[in-house]
Amino acid sequence: MRDALASALLAAQFLTRLPLPARGYTPARWSRAPGFFASVGLALGLALAALFWAAALVWAQPLAALLTLAAGLVITGALHEDGLADCLDGLGGGRDRDRALAIMRDSQIGSYGALGLGLTLGLQAVMLASAPVTIGIGALVIGHTLGRAMMAHALGQGRYLRAKGAGSGLDRPLGRAGWVATGLAMGLAALAAWPFLGAAGAASAILGGIVAGSLWRVWTLHRLGGDTGDTLGALHCMALTGSFLGAAVWA
Repeated sequence: MRDALASALLAAQFLTRLPLPARGYTPARWSRAPGFFASVGLALGLALAALFWAAALVWAQPLAALLTLAAGLVITGALHEDGLADCLDGLGGGRDRDRALAIMRDSQIGSYGALGLGLTLGLQAVMLASAPVTIGIGALVIGHTLGRAMMAHALGQGRYLRAKGAGSGLDRPLGRAGWVATGLAMGLAALAAWPFLGAAGAASAILGGIVAGSLWRVWTLHRLGGDTGDTLGALHCMALTGSFLGAAVWA
């Protein structure tokens, strides 16, 4: 139990910028952290859903949507969005694998990254601002959980390209405990979203996230031959946006 809690804390430290105590690190605990990525996503999704609901009671829904997205960026340090921008710059500007990876290492954002990031955040903002608040609540919970679950699944396939990248030491199979924790988090997310989306809406949000995330990963694997921290962060963004669009079908 102590090892599991330590791995969960390491997952939260990795995926957020919350001031959590940095204790209990061991390589073994770190390698099991992806099994708790979905749990961190569930906690974040629930918190942002509560914020969206409360903000929509006080302000106009578009303002509540922007505040919710901004809060998510602050809590995570825009970790995943930074990866998305780097990926789009590299994949858009790199003619081959090596050139794309070199561009992705550049911290400066280019035109592909700026346009793609703006479009992605814009889609999320429009959905939260225009769909009923209940739809946004359910989509936030499912999308944030599913996006991290897909990151963990990708890491478990062992196709990480950079020995010293952000995901080094994490690219191992989830194992039974990791799959149980991930499945439990997804089940709880679906149950939490059910009253707001209904069965069909929850299924649509999950399906939309899986389709969008899977299409993204197929493309990045085709172009790069493996995963990087940037492609995995972008995978979350794609799954989250896909969940938003899937949920909006039932708005």
